[in-house]
Amino acid sequence: MNNERTFPRNLTSNENMLLFSVLPENKTGYNAYRNKIKALVVTGFGRFGGGNFILGKENTKPDLSFSSSPVFAMGTNIYKEGTIDIAIHEELDDEIEYDISVLNQSHRAGSIPETLTEIKRLNYSEWNPGDTAPNDGSYVREVKIIENEYMLAIAALHKKIWLHEYKSGVNFIIPLSNFYNELMRVCSIRDSKIALNPSSFFESLKNFSDIELKLAFLSYNKYLKRITINEPIPIDSPVKKEIKFLSIFKKGKN
Repeated sequence: MNNERTFPRNLTSNENMLLFSVLPENKTGYNAYRNKIKALVVTGFGRFGGGNFILGKENTKPDLSFSSSPVFAMGTNIYKEGTIDIAIHEELDDEIEYDISVLNQSHRAGSIPETLTEIKRLNYSEWNPGDTAPNDGSYVREVKIIENEYMLAIAALHKKIWLHEYKSGVNFIIPLSNFYNELMRVCSIRDSKIALNPSSFFESLKNFSDIELKLAFLSYNKYLKRITINEPIPIDSPVKKEIKFLSIFKKGKN
């Protein structure tokens, strides 16, 4: 077995299994990521130590001069021996950061039990349009971004947002704060009690129309470039004026 604190090293069999558990092989986008991981080695710890590591090319050292890239895939696996959270970040300059956090067990921080007896898995990678939310079957609101290309999914009970790409099958996790900021801008909401309270988004989701959510995502993506949209709807389109008009009436609601 590899010494987990000696670098460079190969992934342990359990690390490999856990990472691949949130990268479904039957989806081309995730399968391609599996192949990327197979070609890399663990070059060192990430910024946070513990179960936070960097995968890179042999004979390289982790570049920690940049902040973590967005999360590419995430999930939670529940075993008799403990609950394990897994997060894999987007590749950046031939490096992939990953986190494996072991909870509810007596092993040292970051240590994965050698024997794992699976009870169930929860992840967002396997979700497809029309599905309910992972694990609990709760409602997922779907907002069409580009027909048969991109679908925005919002699971209010999970407090999660992701973008489904039809071609690759990948579900890109969308951080709430930046998306919410664009939603407030698109809707011309300046009331600080609302605009500065992104945590209220999921409770007030029903107050936002599909077109508002769609334009908020397009605006968010315009600046953060999460995906390449070949035929974007202009952010300053006439539809935006309609949204502003509708927002005036929303402000009067209790």
